[in-house]
Amino acid sequence: MTTTTTRVRLAPPPPALMRMVNPLVRRILTNPRLGRRISLQALLECTGRRSGKTIRVPVCLHDIDGVPTVFTERPWRLNFTEPAPVTVTTQGRVRHGRAALVQTTPQELGTAMRKALDNGASPFELGLETRRGYDPTIEDLSTIARSIIRVDFDEE
Repeated sequence: MTTTTTRVRLAPPPPALMRMVNPLVRRILTNPRLGRRISLQALLECTGRRSGKTIRVPVCLHDIDGVPTVFTERPWRLNFTEPAPVTVTTQGRVRHGRAALVQTTPQELGTAMRKALDNGASPFELGLETRRGYDPTIEDLSTIARSIIRVDFDEE
């Protein structure tokens, strides 16, 4: 269920558009020369919990208090209800670790999203639409129905 306010609302790109764009984004992110130029985007790879198929999803990877974090409402997030192994390609670098869907309160979610914005993410990169020139507050962001996935990378 998505809650909206007049100042900020959930506005992810349409799934049909993502089906067209994601194959290109996957190729760019895995290209050593092109991928290292893109800082926020990452390619998250995991194994489907029911299908067993490899899932490769372009995501925005945000640093929230030193922890790589993904915000999403898409169904693939359910692969992380239990911590699961992941491979993340970001800035041309491949890293392995575990990812988990984190249960949060609306206030914790709003705070995390506000930190992402404060760290330079745009509302678009968070899948949000805001009124022009409006800077969302933690209270505004806490009304958005999103999930948080946290990634813990293996030691290198």
